[in-house]
Amino acid sequence: MVELRRGGGKAFVAYIMAGEPSLELTPQILTALEDAGATAVELGVPFSDPIADGPVIQAAGNRALARHVTVQGILDMVRAHRGGSELPILLMGYWNVFRRFGRREILAAARESGVDGLIIPDLPVEADEEFYALARQEGVATVLLATELTSDERLRQIAASTTGFLYYVPRIGITGIDLEVTEAVRRRIASIRALTSEPVCVGIGVKTREDVRGLSEVADGVIVGTRIVDFIDANRDRPDLAARVASLVGELRSRPGEL
Repeated sequence: MVELRRGGGKAFVAYIMAGEPSLELTPQILTALEDAGATAVELGVPFSDPIADGPVIQAAGNRALARHVTVQGILDMVRAHRGGSELPILLMGYWNVFRRFGRREILAAARESGVDGLIIPDLPVEADEEFYALARQEGVATVLLATELTSDERLRQIAASTTGFLYYVPRIGITGIDLEVTEAVRRRIASIRALTSEPVCVGIGVKTREDVRGLSEVADGVIVGTRIVDFIDANRDRPDLAARVASLVGELRSRPGEL
């Protein structure tokens, strides 16, 4: 991702829930996302109390939990998928899930299975600096989040500590909210980019091709989650689900007039 920023490229990070519509079909969707040009994938780890997730992602997580999708099952799936894919994969989940797996154990297991990084929305860097130091030692990226309310002092700490990219949330709220790309948002992104050499990607509320295009003009990339998760649910029984997901991502990434 750092090389992408240095080269002036723009990242498209897709979020999907692991095990939706099934853990057996998840690798097909990962392949479709890679073929459609996704830069990386955030693979959601289902949790019973996802405080940052909106109703669409909460429902997807609940369905995955009902099918007994576990961290170990996800790691095993990624390991099996790694033979034919170089797509960066990050696990996005809540600290309770990873802590129950084991602080050191999850990092070693992630690296061994081919997971490239972790995103833990409810574990600020100052809450467990040792864990984040261990992740760096293991070579596992740890993507940190900043919001519109993050103070300048804390923002500098996050910018200095994040690895992989910095996840910026321009509007406080749960996933799935609407986002307006205002001039204030543009200025904030520019100021954050000046603090770190890591790419700055914007997520939560990114749903349309216009959102992707507008944010890509000022950020290093975008993260699209709710739109893709909702699409997978709506098409879960289609035999060409993976191809449809690839088509959606292609549409989101394209510029007007390219379709």
